[in-house]
Amino acid sequence: MTAFVTALVAAPSGRTTVFAVATALLAWAILRRAVRVSAPPHPIEIGDRRPAPDPQLGLEPPAVVGLLTNGYEVPTSAVVATVLDLARRGWIRLTTTDEGELVIYTRGRGRHGDVLRGFEQQVLNHLAARSFDGVTTAGTLVATASRLHRRWWRRFNRDVVRAARERGLTRQRFTPGVVLAPLVAVTVAAVLVYSAVTPGAPERDVASSLGPRAAWWLGAVVVLAVAIGIVRRWASSAEFPTEHGERRAGAWLGYRTRLVATVPDGVSVVAPGDQQLALAYAVVTGLCPEVTEQVPVVREDHRRAWSDAGGLPHVVRVRYPVRPGYGRNPYLMVVLGVTVAVAARWGQGFFGRVADGEALTALVDNFPDQTAIVERVADVVAVVLWVPIVLAGWAVLAGVVDSVWTHQRIGAIVRTRRPVDVVPRVRALQSLAERDRFSVYMAVDDGRRRTVTAWRGNERTAAPQGAFARVRATPLLGYVRSSEPVGTSTRVAP
Repeated sequence: MTAFVTALVAAPSGRTTVFAVATALLAWAILRRAVRVSAPPHPIEIGDRRPAPDPQLGLEPPAVVGLLTNGYEVPTSAVVATVLDLARRGWIRLTTTDEGELVIYTRGRGRHGDVLRGFEQQVLNHLAARSFDGVTTAGTLVATASRLHRRWWRRFNRDVVRAARERGLTRQRFTPGVVLAPLVAVTVAAVLVYSAVTPGAPERDVASSLGPRAAWWLGAVVVLAVAIGIVRRWASSAEFPTEHGERRAGAWLGYRTRLVATVPDGVSVVAPGDQQLALAYAVVTGLCPEVTEQVPVVREDHRRAWSDAGGLPHVVRVRYPVRPGYGRNPYLMVVLGVTVAVAARWGQGFFGRVADGEALTALVDNFPDQTAIVERVADVVAVVLWVPIVLAGWAVLAGVVDSVWTHQRIGAIVRTRRPVDVVPRVRALQSLAERDRFSVYMAVDDGRRRTVTAWRGNERTAAPQGAFARVRATPLLGYVRSSEPVGTSTRVAP
């Protein structure tokens, strides 16, 4: 904390700051490379039959199959699949009311000799905690689906990973050897960032030391971001497949092709046990979205989605940018950027004259003892006005580029989300997301990338999730100019 206060008062050491920033960027590059090198391979489909069970351990639980087929990370759909598996094994019973609402009886006893795994007991306890006299409904689950806290998910993911490792299917992806190099680099960068301000350089006004201060804060932010990235990856449940696990993942992906052809649309979860097991495997491999709607124990994952675009079923990550002006018309951003830049530059000139004693002289004359404070405040305000100037410069640049450049992508709309559902839980961002103006994020996958950046469309240009569409959008602001549905990504029932 002392270093941050010093950086506000005294300019940091220029030479040390340069080394600190360079080392921080190097740490970021090393972390990116470690993530890329440790990425698991995409499994290759094997056959189209359900894999044979292990002679000793039997078939993999649906949650473990979800881990194998979803990029070796536990998907949220594993909870829904576990509910179906519990119903098949008699631990719960599913039925419907006359109005078609799902009812779950949670006081089943299971089959003779059947033992629940840790994550299965956790899901059963979750259902029981939301039941009254052993009965809960889909309406109750919808109201509580968003209340699963992070500790609940960490415990669930940890138990599923443990079950996969006991079968010899996976091992830890981010091992100490993977994170060691970025950890050493970010530690060195943190020491340099700290030492750049600890010697106690003489005080200088903010305007004359803006460059060193900005560089120091850049290095501090990069160090903090890299440190958070290392901690998140070390604590994640991401796995890497063993040879046996890679073969089993390919076999389950092959079985997915059979499920595509055999599971009908509009299927009900109130079904015989064998069908419930098939539905559980279908859910964790991205099929049967109506099953998740019937058993709304968790919400659909906003940031991970299955896609068949490109002819190869795969999981893509979805990014929802929140940078300034995202989703706005490029011409409007140019006008707003120029206006804000002109106003901010005028403000800088005005407060610069205040600091020089050429403006607001009456204020200084009335409080002669506070002249130094007035000058310091004016200097700080003049520097702070660089923030809207930089943002305005970005708006003008993005608006000019997007005015003449447009991307076209033909693919599946894998996610359509309202901004209020996906923006970070920051009050200012949430208030912007809850505006009356209709706007949706649209993630279009054409099968060429693992990560899809969602664009923002309005009431005129939005397309529904699940459709295949031709979408034209700008590259920097993500403004959707047009969308033309060309079909659907859902299959026709046989």
